[in-house]
Amino acid sequence: MGDLLRGRTPRIVKVFFWIILKGAPVWVGPFLTGRIIDLGSAADPDVGKLILYISILALLFIQNVPSAMMYMGNLVHLTRGIGRDLRIRICRQLQILSLHYHSRNSIGALHTKAIRDIELIEQLPKLVTEQGFGFLMAVLISSVAIYQTKPEALLFFFLVVPICAVISSYFRKKLNDSANSYRKSMEGMSMHLNEMVTMIPITRAHGVEEQQLRSVESGIHSVYRHGVDFDKLTQLFMALSWVVMGVMQVLFLGGSMYACFEGHISVGDVVMFNGFFITLSNSLATLLTVIPQLLQMRESIESISEVLSAPDQEENSGKPTYASVRGAFNLEQVSFTYPESDRHAIRKLTLRIEAGTSLAIVGPSGGGKSTLLALLLGFIRPGAGKIMLDGRDMQQMDLRSYRQQVGVVTQDPVFFSGSVFENIAYGGENVTREEVFQALEKAHARKFVEELPDGLDARIGVDGARLSGGQMQRLSIARAIVRDPKVLILDEATSALDMESERHIQSALDALMKDRTTLIVAHRISTVENADRIAVLDKGRLIDCDTPDQLLNNENFYSRAVRGINGES
Repeated sequence: MGDLLRGRTPRIVKVFFWIILKGAPVWVGPFLTGRIIDLGSAADPDVGKLILYISILALLFIQNVPSAMMYMGNLVHLTRGIGRDLRIRICRQLQILSLHYHSRNSIGALHTKAIRDIELIEQLPKLVTEQGFGFLMAVLISSVAIYQTKPEALLFFFLVVPICAVISSYFRKKLNDSANSYRKSMEGMSMHLNEMVTMIPITRAHGVEEQQLRSVESGIHSVYRHGVDFDKLTQLFMALSWVVMGVMQVLFLGGSMYACFEGHISVGDVVMFNGFFITLSNSLATLLTVIPQLLQMRESIESISEVLSAPDQEENSGKPTYASVRGAFNLEQVSFTYPESDRHAIRKLTLRIEAGTSLAIVGPSGGGKSTLLALLLGFIRPGAGKIMLDGRDMQQMDLRSYRQQVGVVTQDPVFFSGSVFENIAYGGENVTREEVFQALEKAHARKFVEELPDGLDARIGVDGARLSGGQMQRLSIARAIVRDPKVLILDEATSALDMESERHIQSALDALMKDRTTLIVAHRISTVENADRIAVLDKGRLIDCDTPDQLLNNENFYSRAVRGINGES
């Protein structure tokens, strides 16, 4: 994370320059105050010096306003810049992390990292400059001033540091554990809240609102308990530190007054010593009180690092790109096992898919159909074997250039809260409105889009909330059509349509599939019976692969499904 400071050295120098100037009244004030008091108690006061000291002290206070503004101006550019760059890095990292990583981590937890954790990290430079650097300046200036006046006083002066160090050491681990528990409970609550919002339609449909609420409330109560524990522990730590500082301050005042009675130091020195001691003790007390915040920030830094250092990445940088692909696949003894499983999702699969042909993938649930699609899209990498695309190993390709030539229609279409046009043209920089209308026509969606209040510019709501399931599926198909893809992925593409709509859409898909490599996953026999070939998967193995007519002559999942539809025994 230290590389975030690269290129910011001039800004950092300005921050420290202005904080020194801003804090001058606090750090120099006790010395000038002591000298002014000594002038007042002198037998023959030097009025000239009095005016000089008063003028300097007044000027130090007056310049605090412009100095504070310059300090804050540079500081906010530094802190907000770090926050901005961190969020950009998080977003870029999330784009290259594998889909399997995203499936293992909840959206709510990732939101917490990108928002709350970075917000805490943004406060770190301010704490370092105002509390850490402020404490060091207080120690330095106070030590020099006291050493020049009464070196012996430094012994008592520095007793406060090790005492506070002992207190800090005792509480550090407890505070760290408490901060860790609080962060994890916050991420857990975010996950439960996200799930609750996502599941509201299903929850409402099944009448299990109370059950869902209990789960969410459990997370909220966890945040409450861990938050209360952390706050109470923090308060105890701060109160104990404040008491120690107060007692030490009283003792130091008593000691300096005794030295004054004995004639070792002047009244002005007493005021100066105690002024510096108050500055030091206040700085140290403040520094101690921010330790809980620093521990929370450390937790946030570790939380962000978990994402930035996650090894499960899709590496594309530096690999060759391809302006055009034909869509010929060759899988050679491909196997894949999910990290949390000990069973092969795909086992020693060898399969050849000619460019421009269609392949339907069928089989029972858990047979490996979705895993095979994920492998062919490059979302996951084979554990063994290799996948060749147009004769090139997909592991050695920039998969982004390949996917730009892929159209995908899934069982659960994904939309954002933009207009119909923006959703269909998504990813295409030069898509025209006429091209979108043509795609809608082919997807049998133009009529209902034109009937919307704003037509092509109608806002469809988050996740297409203002559309029916069938309407969303048609828009998803239109989005694939407008891309004019070389490879087409149809994953239960017509599952949300009624039989009449499916008939119309299927004819559009048949036209779209012509001369394109098409991979089809579907449970409806009508969706796959026109494919050039059908691959039958079961428990990750390729059981059979042939034309639909040839498969009917064998005993397999497809032939049994066809016989079931036709009522054959």
